[in-house]
Amino acid sequence: MVIYLIALYEKRCIKVGDGSLEDFTSGGQIFSGLFALSWTTVSTVGYGNTWPALSKDDEDEVINCPVVNILLMTAAFFGVCFAGACGAILLGKVVQVKTQAQIEFSQAMVVRYGSGLMDISDNDDEVEGDAKKSTAPKEGMPCPVLEFRLANKLHNVPTGVIMDATLSCAVGVHEYDLQDGDENNYFYARLVLPESSSRSIRRPDKVKRISLPKKIFLDLNIVNSVHPHFKRCWTAMHILDENSPLLSPKMRSRIKKNNGLWPMQKDKYRTPRYIKDSIIFEEIIVSFNGVSKHVSAEVNAQKVYNSCDIVIGYQFVPILEKQGDEVKVLMDCLNDVAFQNGGDEALPIEDCANRVNR
Repeated sequence: MVIYLIALYEKRCIKVGDGSLEDFTSGGQIFSGLFALSWTTVSTVGYGNTWPALSKDDEDEVINCPVVNILLMTAAFFGVCFAGACGAILLGKVVQVKTQAQIEFSQAMVVRYGSGLMDISDNDDEVEGDAKKSTAPKEGMPCPVLEFRLANKLHNVPTGVIMDATLSCAVGVHEYDLQDGDENNYFYARLVLPESSSRSIRRPDKVKRISLPKKIFLDLNIVNSVHPHFKRCWTAMHILDENSPLLSPKMRSRIKKNNGLWPMQKDKYRTPRYIKDSIIFEEIIVSFNGVSKHVSAEVNAQKVYNSCDIVIGYQFVPILEKQGDEVKVLMDCLNDVAFQNGGDEALPIEDCANRVNR
Protein backbone atom coordinates (compact mmCIF):
# COMPACT_ATOMS: atom_id res chain seq x y z
CA MET A 1 0.00 0.00 0.00
CA VAL A 2 2.87 2.39 0.84
CA ILE A 3 4.56 1.60 -2.46
CA TYR A 4 1.27 2.20 -4.27
CA LEU A 5 0.71 5.62 -2.69
CA ILE A 6 4.27 6.81 -3.28
CA ALA A 7 4.35 5.51 -6.85
CA LEU A 8 1.21 7.48 -7.71
CA TYR A 9 3.20 10.69 -7.16
CA GLU A 10 6.45 9.34 -8.67
CA LYS A 11 5.17 7.37 -11.66
CA ARG A 12 8.27 8.01 -13.73
CA CYS A 13 10.38 6.27 -11.04
CA ILE A 14 8.73 2.93 -11.86
CA LYS A 15 9.78 1.36 -15.15
CA VAL A 16 7.45 -1.10 -16.86
CA GLY A 17 8.75 -2.77 -19.99
CA ASP A 18 10.05 -0.14 -22.42
CA GLY A 19 8.19 2.70 -20.75
CA SER A 20 7.25 3.89 -17.31
CA LEU A 21 4.20 3.91 -15.09
CA GLU A 22 3.20 7.24 -16.60
CA ASP A 23 2.24 5.44 -19.80
CA PHE A 24 -0.62 3.58 -18.06
CA THR A 25 -3.98 5.24 -17.70
CA SER A 26 -5.98 2.35 -16.28
CA GLY A 27 -6.02 1.98 -12.50
CA GLY A 28 -6.02 -1.78 -12.84
CA GLN A 29 -2.83 -1.74 -14.91
CA ILE A 30 -1.14 0.58 -12.42
CA PHE A 31 -2.11 -1.60 -9.44
CA SER A 32 -1.02 -4.78 -11.25
CA GLY A 33 2.40 -3.32 -12.03
CA LEU A 34 2.95 -2.02 -8.50
CA PHE A 35 1.79 -5.30 -6.96
CA ALA A 36 4.33 -7.19 -9.09
CA LEU A 37 7.03 -4.75 -7.98
CA SER A 38 6.03 -5.19 -4.33
CA TRP A 39 6.09 -8.97 -4.11
CA THR A 40 9.27 -9.35 -6.18
CA THR A 41 10.99 -6.87 -3.83
CA VAL A 42 9.77 -8.41 -0.55
CA SER A 43 10.43 -11.99 -1.68
CA THR A 44 13.85 -10.98 -3.11
CA VAL A 45 13.31 -13.13 -6.21
CA GLY A 46 14.50 -10.32 -8.47
CA TYR A 47 12.76 -7.80 -10.65
CA GLY A 48 10.91 -8.96 -13.73
CA ASN A 49 9.09 -6.64 -16.14
CA THR A 50 8.72 -3.95 -13.45
CA TRP A 51 11.67 -2.32 -11.68
CA PRO A 52 12.61 0.99 -10.03
CA ALA A 53 14.20 3.63 -12.24
CA LEU A 54 17.89 4.48 -11.82
CA SER A 55 19.15 8.02 -11.50
CA LYS A 56 20.12 8.20 -15.23
CA ASP A 57 17.61 5.97 -16.95
CA ASP A 58 16.62 8.68 -19.41
CA GLU A 59 19.18 10.25 -21.76
CA ASP A 60 17.29 13.54 -21.94
CA GLU A 61 16.90 14.15 -18.21
CA VAL A 62 18.23 12.98 -14.89
CA ILE A 63 15.68 11.18 -12.73
CA ASN A 64 16.21 11.20 -8.95
CA CYS A 65 14.06 8.72 -7.05
CA PRO A 66 15.56 8.48 -3.53
CA VAL A 67 12.24 7.86 -1.76
CA VAL A 68 11.25 4.96 -3.98
CA ASN A 69 14.72 3.39 -3.85
CA ILE A 70 14.96 3.67 -0.05
CA LEU A 71 11.47 2.25 0.32
CA LEU A 72 12.24 -0.74 -1.88
CA MET A 73 15.57 -1.32 -0.10
CA THR A 74 13.73 -1.37 3.24
CA ALA A 75 11.13 -3.76 1.88
CA ALA A 76 13.84 -6.09 0.58
CA PHE A 77 15.64 -6.01 3.96
CA PHE A 78 12.52 -6.93 5.92
CA GLY A 79 11.70 -9.54 3.29
CA VAL A 80 15.04 -11.26 3.91
CA CYS A 81 14.52 -11.07 7.69
CA PHE A 82 11.00 -12.47 7.38
CA ALA A 83 12.14 -15.36 5.18
CA GLY A 84 14.99 -16.16 7.60
CA ALA A 85 12.69 -16.06 10.63
CA CYS A 86 10.15 -18.33 8.96
CA GLY A 87 12.89 -20.79 8.01
CA ALA A 88 14.28 -20.82 11.55
CA ILE A 89 10.84 -21.39 13.09
CA LEU A 90 10.07 -24.19 10.64
CA LEU A 91 13.43 -25.85 11.29
CA GLY A 92 12.89 -25.61 15.04
CA LYS A 93 9.48 -27.25 14.76
CA VAL A 94 10.87 -30.06 12.61
CA VAL A 95 13.73 -30.70 15.04
CA GLN A 96 11.32 -30.65 17.98
CA VAL A 97 9.06 -33.23 16.37
CA LYS A 98 12.00 -35.33 15.28
CA THR A 99 13.58 -35.49 18.74
CA GLN A 100 10.32 -36.23 20.57
CA ALA A 101 10.27 -39.88 21.58
CA GLN A 102 7.16 -41.72 20.42
CA ILE A 103 6.42 -43.24 23.81
CA GLU A 104 3.59 -42.94 26.32
CA PHE A 105 3.92 -42.97 30.11
CA SER A 106 1.35 -44.46 32.43
CA GLN A 107 -0.73 -41.85 34.24
CA ALA A 108 -0.44 -43.63 37.59
CA MET A 109 2.34 -45.07 39.72
CA VAL A 110 1.54 -48.23 41.65
CA VAL A 111 3.05 -49.48 44.91
CA ARG A 112 3.07 -53.20 45.52
CA TYR A 113 3.76 -54.46 49.03
CA GLY A 114 3.56 -57.56 51.19
CA SER A 115 2.23 -60.62 49.41
CA GLY A 116 1.83 -58.53 46.25
CA LEU A 117 5.60 -58.79 45.75
CA MET A 118 5.43 -62.57 45.48
CA ASP A 119 4.14 -62.27 41.92
CA ILE A 120 7.20 -61.50 39.80
CA SER A 121 5.92 -63.05 36.57
CA ASP A 122 4.69 -59.87 34.88
CA ASN A 123 5.03 -60.33 31.15
CA ASP A 124 5.06 -56.62 30.30
CA ASP A 125 8.73 -56.07 31.05
CA GLU A 126 11.16 -57.15 28.35
CA VAL A 127 14.29 -56.50 30.37
CA GLU A 128 16.23 -59.57 31.35
CA GLY A 129 18.29 -59.58 34.52
CA ASP A 130 17.99 -59.28 38.27
CA ALA A 131 15.59 -56.34 38.34
CA LYS A 132 12.59 -58.30 39.53
CA LYS A 133 14.50 -60.99 41.38
CA SER A 134 15.78 -58.36 43.78
CA THR A 135 12.22 -57.61 44.94
CA ALA A 136 11.45 -61.18 46.02
CA PRO A 137 11.20 -61.53 49.81
CA LYS A 138 13.87 -63.42 51.70
CA GLU A 139 12.50 -63.29 55.24
CA GLY A 140 9.95 -61.09 56.86
CA MET A 141 8.24 -58.41 54.82
CA PRO A 142 10.28 -56.92 51.95
CA CYS A 143 10.20 -53.24 51.18
CA PRO A 144 7.39 -52.05 48.91
CA VAL A 145 8.14 -51.41 45.26
CA LEU A 146 6.99 -48.35 43.31
CA GLU A 147 6.37 -48.93 39.62
CA PHE A 148 5.43 -46.98 36.53
CA ARG A 149 5.59 -48.07 32.93
CA LEU A 150 5.93 -46.73 29.43
CA ALA A 151 5.02 -48.13 26.04
CA ASN A 152 6.50 -47.61 22.59
CA LYS A 153 3.91 -46.17 20.21
CA LEU A 154 5.89 -47.50 17.23
CA HIS A 155 5.92 -51.10 18.47
CA ASN A 156 4.31 -52.30 15.23
CA VAL A 157 6.88 -50.52 13.02
CA PRO A 158 10.01 -52.52 12.11
CA THR A 159 12.25 -49.50 12.71
CA GLY A 160 10.36 -48.28 15.77
CA VAL A 161 12.80 -49.74 18.28
CA ILE A 162 14.72 -47.34 20.53
CA MET A 163 18.31 -48.33 21.25
CA ASP A 164 20.24 -47.65 24.47
CA ALA A 165 17.20 -46.24 26.23
CA THR A 166 17.77 -44.80 29.70
CA LEU A 167 15.54 -43.50 32.46
CA SER A 168 16.66 -40.89 34.97
CA CYS A 169 14.42 -39.71 37.79
CA ALA A 170 14.59 -36.84 40.23
CA VAL A 171 12.29 -36.35 43.19
CA GLY A 172 11.40 -32.94 44.56
CA VAL A 173 10.96 -32.78 48.35
CA HIS A 174 10.73 -29.99 50.88
CA GLU A 175 13.86 -29.45 52.89
CA TYR A 176 12.06 -29.73 56.22
CA ASP A 177 10.69 -33.14 55.17
CA LEU A 178 14.27 -34.39 55.23
CA GLN A 179 14.63 -33.13 58.80
CA ASP A 180 11.59 -34.76 60.38
CA GLY A 181 9.37 -31.83 59.54
CA ASP A 182 11.34 -29.23 61.48
CA GLU A 183 10.41 -26.42 59.17
CA ASN A 184 11.47 -23.72 61.65
CA ASN A 185 15.11 -24.34 60.77
CA TYR A 186 14.73 -22.96 57.26
CA PHE A 187 14.09 -19.35 56.43
CA TYR A 188 14.43 -16.94 53.56
CA ALA A 189 15.08 -13.25 54.09
CA ARG A 190 12.62 -10.77 52.65
CA LEU A 191 13.54 -7.09 52.47
CA VAL A 192 10.72 -4.79 53.56
CA LEU A 193 11.15 -1.30 52.11
CA PRO A 194 9.12 1.79 52.89
CA GLU A 195 7.10 3.29 50.08
CA SER A 196 9.06 6.56 50.16
CA SER A 197 12.48 5.19 49.26
CA SER A 198 12.29 1.79 47.61
CA ARG A 199 15.81 2.00 46.14
CA SER A 200 17.72 2.75 49.30
CA ILE A 201 19.57 0.06 51.22
CA ARG A 202 17.81 -0.91 54.43
CA ARG A 203 19.36 -1.52 57.84
CA PRO A 204 19.46 -5.07 59.23
CA ASP A 205 16.58 -4.29 61.56
CA LYS A 206 14.36 -3.72 58.52
CA VAL A 207 14.79 -7.31 57.30
CA LYS A 208 11.84 -9.54 58.12
CA ARG A 209 12.29 -13.29 58.09
CA ILE A 210 9.50 -15.50 56.87
CA SER A 211 9.19 -19.27 56.98
CA LEU A 212 9.40 -20.66 53.48
CA PRO A 213 10.32 -24.29 52.73
CA LYS A 214 12.99 -24.89 50.14
CA LYS A 215 12.45 -27.57 47.52
CA ILE A 216 15.37 -29.94 46.97
CA PHE A 217 15.73 -32.33 44.03
CA LEU A 218 17.33 -35.70 44.76
CA ASP A 219 18.23 -38.59 42.47
CA LEU A 220 15.74 -41.44 42.49
CA ASN A 221 17.32 -44.83 41.89
CA ILE A 222 15.58 -46.98 39.27
CA VAL A 223 16.44 -50.67 39.49
CA ASN A 224 16.17 -51.24 35.74
CA SER A 225 17.10 -47.80 34.42
CA VAL A 226 18.71 -49.06 31.17
CA HIS A 227 16.97 -50.81 28.29
CA PRO A 228 19.27 -51.74 25.38
CA HIS A 229 16.43 -52.61 23.00
CA PHE A 230 13.16 -50.85 23.88
CA LYS A 231 10.52 -52.15 21.50
CA ARG A 232 7.23 -52.66 23.33
CA CYS A 233 6.73 -52.07 27.05
CA TRP A 234 9.00 -51.14 29.95
CA THR A 235 8.09 -51.31 33.64
CA ALA A 236 10.42 -49.18 35.79
CA MET A 237 10.80 -50.00 39.48
CA HIS A 238 12.05 -48.22 42.58
CA ILE A 239 12.44 -50.00 45.92
CA LEU A 240 11.19 -48.07 48.95
CA ASP A 241 14.08 -49.02 51.23
CA GLU A 242 16.32 -47.18 53.70
CA ASN A 243 18.00 -45.31 50.81
CA SER A 244 14.81 -44.12 49.13
CA PRO A 245 14.32 -40.32 49.17
CA LEU A 246 10.57 -40.89 48.90
CA LEU A 247 10.26 -42.18 52.46
CA SER A 248 10.19 -40.10 55.60
CA PRO A 249 13.36 -40.07 57.75
CA LYS A 250 11.60 -42.00 60.52
CA MET A 251 10.58 -44.82 58.20
CA ARG A 252 14.05 -45.03 56.66
CA SER A 253 15.48 -45.31 60.15
CA ARG A 254 13.07 -48.11 61.05
CA ILE A 255 13.96 -50.03 57.87
CA LYS A 256 17.66 -49.66 58.59
CA LYS A 257 17.23 -51.00 62.13
CA ASN A 258 15.20 -53.89 60.72
CA ASN A 259 18.11 -55.04 58.50
CA GLY A 260 16.67 -53.58 55.32
CA LEU A 261 13.20 -55.11 55.71
CA TRP A 262 9.91 -53.32 56.18
CA PRO A 263 9.07 -53.13 59.91
CA MET A 264 6.39 -55.54 61.12
CA GLN A 265 6.43 -54.83 64.87
CA LYS A 266 3.04 -53.12 64.61
CA ASP A 267 0.08 -54.05 62.48
CA LYS A 268 -0.32 -50.48 61.23
CA TYR A 269 3.06 -50.67 59.48
CA ARG A 270 1.56 -53.18 57.03
CA THR A 271 -1.49 -51.13 56.12
CA PRO A 272 -1.67 -49.26 52.78
CA ARG A 273 -2.62 -46.04 54.57
CA TYR A 274 0.55 -46.12 56.66
CA ILE A 275 2.64 -46.81 53.56
CA LYS A 276 0.99 -43.88 51.83
CA ASP A 277 1.66 -41.56 54.79
CA SER A 278 5.31 -42.66 54.84
CA ILE A 279 5.83 -41.46 51.25
CA ILE A 280 6.61 -37.73 51.19
CA PHE A 281 7.40 -35.87 48.00
CA GLU A 282 6.09 -33.07 45.84
CA GLU A 283 6.85 -34.35 42.36
CA ILE A 284 8.82 -36.99 40.50
CA ILE A 285 10.41 -35.91 37.22
CA VAL A 286 11.14 -38.73 34.77
CA SER A 287 13.44 -38.17 31.79
CA PHE A 288 13.70 -40.66 28.93
CA ASN A 289 16.55 -40.69 26.42
CA GLY A 290 17.52 -43.03 23.62
CA VAL A 291 18.42 -43.40 19.95
CA SER A 292 15.50 -44.06 17.62
CA LYS A 293 16.09 -46.14 14.54
CA HIS A 294 12.97 -44.63 12.99
CA VAL A 295 14.45 -41.13 12.72
CA SER A 296 18.14 -42.08 13.18
CA ALA A 297 18.55 -39.49 15.93
CA GLU A 298 18.51 -39.08 19.68
CA VAL A 299 15.02 -38.77 21.14
CA ASN A 300 13.76 -37.77 24.55
CA ALA A 301 10.58 -37.45 26.58
CA GLN A 302 9.61 -36.23 30.03
CA LYS A 303 6.87 -36.99 32.52
CA VAL A 304 6.03 -35.41 35.88
CA TYR A 305 4.22 -37.36 38.60
CA ASN A 306 2.85 -35.92 41.82
CA SER A 307 1.64 -37.48 45.06
CA CYS A 308 -1.90 -37.83 43.71
CA ASP A 309 -0.70 -40.24 41.02
CA ILE A 310 0.38 -42.99 43.47
CA VAL A 311 -1.99 -45.88 44.24
CA ILE A 312 -1.16 -48.39 46.97
CA GLY A 313 -1.86 -52.10 46.74
CA TYR A 314 -2.39 -52.28 42.99
CA GLN A 315 -0.48 -53.69 40.05
CA PHE A 316 -0.52 -52.97 36.33
CA VAL A 317 -2.52 -55.33 34.17
CA PRO A 318 -0.65 -57.08 31.32
CA ILE A 319 -0.78 -55.20 28.04
CA LEU A 320 1.09 -57.64 25.80
CA GLU A 321 -1.07 -59.95 23.74
CA LYS A 322 0.09 -62.61 21.32
CA GLN A 323 -1.82 -62.68 18.06
CA GLY A 324 -0.51 -65.49 15.88
CA ASP A 325 3.21 -64.99 15.49
CA GLU A 326 3.11 -61.34 16.52
CA VAL A 327 3.04 -59.69 19.93
CA LYS A 328 0.71 -56.71 20.17
CA VAL A 329 0.74 -53.91 22.73
CA LEU A 330 -2.70 -52.96 24.04
CA MET A 331 -2.13 -49.23 24.33
CA ASP A 332 -5.67 -48.66 25.63
CA CYS A 333 -4.80 -50.72 28.71
CA LEU A 334 -1.60 -48.85 29.56
CA ASN A 335 -3.19 -47.08 32.54
CA ASP A 336 -5.30 -50.02 33.77
CA VAL A 337 -4.54 -51.33 37.25
CA ALA A 338 -5.92 -54.21 39.31
CA PHE A 339 -5.71 -55.31 42.93
CA GLN A 340 -2.33 -56.81 43.65
CA ASN A 341 -2.08 -60.57 43.99
CA GLY A 342 -1.92 -62.05 47.46
CA GLY A 343 -5.05 -60.57 48.97
CA ASP A 344 -3.45 -57.69 50.89
CA GLU A 345 -5.60 -54.61 51.33
CA ALA A 346 -5.47 -51.87 48.70
CA LEU A 347 -5.90 -48.18 49.41
CA PRO A 348 -8.99 -46.77 47.65
CA ILE A 349 -8.12 -44.59 44.68
CA GLU A 350 -9.00 -41.00 45.51
CA ASP A 351 -9.63 -38.07 43.23
CA CYS A 352 -6.63 -35.79 43.11
CA ALA A 353 -8.84 -32.69 43.21
CA ASN A 354 -10.35 -33.75 46.54
CA ARG A 355 -7.07 -34.27 48.31
CA VAL A 356 -5.19 -31.75 50.36
CA ASN A 357 -1.66 -31.02 49.23
CA ARG A 358 1.01 -31.77 51.68
